Amino acid sequence: MSKMLQKIAIIASLVTVIGGTLTFVMTWRNLGFGDGFMISWLSTFALCVLCIAPIGGVISYLVHHLVDGTLPNLSKLKQDLVFGLIMALIMESIMAVVTTINLHGWLAIEVFIKQWGTTFLAALPMGIVFSILMSLVIKRRLTAFLAKA
Repeated sequence: MSKMLQKIAIIASLVTVIGGTLTFVMTWRNLGFGDGFMISWLSTFALCVLCIAPIGGVISYLVHHLVDGTLPNLSKLKQDLVFGLIMALIMESIMAVVTTINLHGWLAIEVFIKQWGTTFLAALPMGIVFSILMSLVIKRRLTAFLAKA
């Protein structure tokens, strides 16, 4: 397999596992396991990937520079933890918006905020774990791998 295909496969697998798991939890929290769950989950997953994948790198770049610029005296480990937590909050927020709109349509603002909050909080613990793993473990290995190719 070529190096370019390896890079694409690794990034796609990360997006699939993380995005799939989080949208699964969000969809389950909104609808429960019933008729139409799989279709709703798959459409939510597809929309989240289409929304988040293109902007995730840009958001990551901006947050990384924000953390480095505002917290230069923190150790690299602490900077990475702050980075992971901020990324979890931002990415979960976006995914919760996309999930809420996909599953419920455009709601009155009060109803939307309540449903968004339920969706956001349902997957947030898992999102924080994923973000910390990404920033402390996977990001370093991925950066080293991509640099080799």
